[in-house]
Amino acid sequence: MKMPKEVNRFCPKCNKVTKQKVVQVKSSKKRGALKLGSRRHERRSGVSGYGGYPRPKPENCKRWGIKLTKKVDLRYKCSECGKMTVRKQGFRSKKLELEAEQK
Repeated sequence: MKMPKEVNRFCPKCNKVTKQKVVQVKSSKKRGALKLGSRRHERRSGVSGYGGYPRPKPENCKRWGIKLTKKVDLRYKCSECGKMTVRKQGFRSKKLELEAEQK
């Protein structure tokens, strides 16, 4: 999906419509599987020796229900005051291109 790099939008801090720069935020890294919380869950759940019991076997599920796209996290930075506002509702997209306005 293509989107302009700059849009005119209402800035709540300036209390007027200003030109704002569109910024896409990347997702953070996932934590490792051997962190304290994961180990604590395995210890307390008491399912050791049952072959990964709470989850189905990977060969049985065939990646069922896995989404092909991720929701895009967009933020808008005001050109006058520099305050960044978050877009309330994300949308699903495989790829997002931010491009300069065409004349």
